[in-house]
Amino acid sequence: MPIILENVSFSYSSKTPLETPALRDINLRIEKGEFVGILGEKGAGKSTLTKIFNGVFKPKTGTVRVDGLDPSSKEAKRRVGMVFQQAADQLFCRTIYEEIAFGPLNFGYSKKETEERIYEVLEAVSLDRAVLSRDPFSLSGGEMQRIALASALALRPDYLILDEPITGLDPVGKKEILEALQKIKDRGTAVITVTHNLKGFFPLLERIVLIREGRIAFQGSREKYLETDCIPLPPIASMMKELRARGLPVNPAVFTVEGALEEILRVKSAIEKENYENNPGQRI
Repeated sequence: MPIILENVSFSYSSKTPLETPALRDINLRIEKGEFVGILGEKGAGKSTLTKIFNGVFKPKTGTVRVDGLDPSSKEAKRRVGMVFQQAADQLFCRTIYEEIAFGPLNFGYSKKETEERIYEVLEAVSLDRAVLSRDPFSLSGGEMQRIALASALALRPDYLILDEPITGLDPVGKKEILEALQKIKDRGTAVITVTHNLKGFFPLLERIVLIREGRIAFQGSREKYLETDCIPLPPIASMMKELRARGLPVNPAVFTVEGALEEILRVKSAIEKENYENNPGQRI
């Protein structure tokens, strides 16, 4: 079963003079195994929406279910993992072993099963067992993010929510996180990411949910998203749309460097062929 939101609205400081609507009439369904990107400007309601998913916030109106469960229930919280934007805000134990073991032990799993899960998630995030005795805060930013990810995965969630998981990382750290997330998704876990970094994430996204002023302005495939006038866009897609606007007959729904190069060479070849055919006097 999926995560289902039906007619969900939420306000901060509800029933006070300072009440501020954050989400309005949200209808959304997240299936297991999907890779979903939640996009929108600052203050649009993206992070609020993720807190609705895992039961941190209760909606003012509407219903939320995680595989048919109340998201605030213990079992629902096991099924929905969360990774914060700043890994340092999530880590608090003295060693990496204790950090990853914290969730399973608090959910009542045995020491043996907990250790099995620790080794399983270390492999998933491409870290060696030798790191287990280290202080989490002695690691690089990318490694800390992978430990936070491993901690969330230790409960084997069906849905993994990440808030800007590659912000502030160097290129190597970004690559490592993206590769880890693809592996996690391939194993059947839904990956739901709040992100502005479409340069890194866009090729992985199977579905996009765009939030504007607390409402869903768009939801659909990345290909459909590129056919709209929605923003933000990945840099390559922005360039292709600009070329199209300037009269070059390129396909604007291209978002990779390789795809853009192929499309530009195709158009160049077509233009050269047309010029050749229209100017027979120049033939040799």
